[in-house]
Amino acid sequence: MLNIWIKALLKRMGIIAVRQSSRVYLPEDESYRIVASLVGCKDPVVFDGGAHLGDVPDQLGALLPDARFFSFEPDPELGAILEQRFQGNAKVKVIRAALGDTPGWAKFNLNASKPTNSLLPASDSLQADLKTLCQLVEQVDVEVVTIDDFCRKSAIDRVDVLKLDLQGYDYLALKGASDTLKKAKVVLVEVLFVELYQGAHGFPDILNLMLERGFKLHTLCGLHYGESNELMWADAIFVPAATVASKGV
Repeated sequence: MLNIWIKALLKRMGIIAVRQSSRVYLPEDESYRIVASLVGCKDPVVFDGGAHLGDVPDQLGALLPDARFFSFEPDPELGAILEQRFQGNAKVKVIRAALGDTPGWAKFNLNASKPTNSLLPASDSLQADLKTLCQLVEQVDVEVVTIDDFCRKSAIDRVDVLKLDLQGYDYLALKGASDTLKKAKVVLVEVLFVELYQGAHGFPDILNLMLERGFKLHTLCGLHYGESNELMWADAIFVPAATVASKGV
């Protein structure tokens, strides 16, 4: 009875409590554990697209202490914070650039809530709370690089883990990583099921692209729902189609 009361209270607060062992739902913070279990090496090279405040080096780095991270962040303020945080840390390199399919420069939208920053404008049909978070504050010019070009210029011969959280620009970043994906062991990418950003490619496009590149969908984590219970976005984990899923994941 107590558990029922606690779950009811959490539900009123907007929190869903489930047992991990039920396999019914994998919360967002499980994604790094799953990635670590699938990568198959102790010293992976990790590309973190949309690094924000450095959660990937923090959380995935705790699971894979010998990993090396390349953290891409175009927001000038966040880029400065990342450089200060990881100053002197040889395992983390901060790159102040956005990821895309064509190198150059572009306008980057800085929104009221920094996790919603994007190269794409927010959709006009957002529900009220998301519209507030995605309210445009400022536009800045940022460099856009492709993953393949960056690897060639930096003499990086492998990227084991590719993580992308680019607020609707993930598909184009994957298009710019054709060669890099040939050696990737795990891809963790945010996928959209509704139009949150104008011109963004949704989950079907990313799924088809990854299938064409020889990957299979391993699982979805952190499913987020809207006001009318429609599925809005999630984290998708892809592995090469020939990979046998690790036991216990």
